[in-house]
Amino acid sequence: MNPRHNKSVTLVELLIAVCIFSLIVIGFSSIDTFSQYHVITSDRRAKLQNDASYVLEHMAKNITGTGTSGGAVGDVTNTPTSSPVSLTTIIGGENAIVINIDYNNNGKWDGTSTDRRIAYRYNAANYEIWYYSPYSGDTPGSYEVIASKKIRPDFSSTISQPTYCTYNSANNYIEVQITSCWDPDGSPAACGSLDNPALSMKNRIYMPAVSTH
Repeated sequence: MNPRHNKSVTLVELLIAVCIFSLIVIGFSSIDTFSQYHVITSDRRAKLQNDASYVLEHMAKNITGTGTSGGAVGDVTNTPTSSPVSLTTIIGGENAIVINIDYNNNGKWDGTSTDRRIAYRYNAANYEIWYYSPYSGDTPGSYEVIASKKIRPDFSSTISQPTYCTYNSANNYIEVQITSCWDPDGSPAACGSLDNPALSMKNRIYMPAVSTH
């Protein structure tokens, strides 16, 4: 008869096996965490892009005209003709953009009795953009929130030299920049960090030609 051979696992072999198994588990766990982190970050950036795009598209639609009414128009009764937009407006102590709209679509500014003004206001306390239509100056009236509380539209530049919106009188267009942040107060992670993504979007909006009659 063949002698019986007893086989056993030594302590060293057991420790090596445990270490290898632990490395495999840690590797799969790291891959899973890494994937989830980037999926969440990508999802947040996509939502920021959607919200910022909506604001820019909303402004472009109203400034260029909606079909039933004309777009932005300057006041030709002034000399020289005044700009269709006011970039240095303050509403309730907060930065805003006011636009003259050719509401009756006759190609000129007829005053607020016939045409109207609209406004976009950045409400810093709630990280929102408020849309007024119509905007009546001292008593702006009701508004529509067009930016989620989850983002921070950057209308907070120095009002005398606003970098978020510039007007080119030679070519009659404005450039609007929106900077959005997932966690708007920047706490505990600063805006633009890996845990708190941020993005900026810019749009050049050409306005209709200003009438001279």
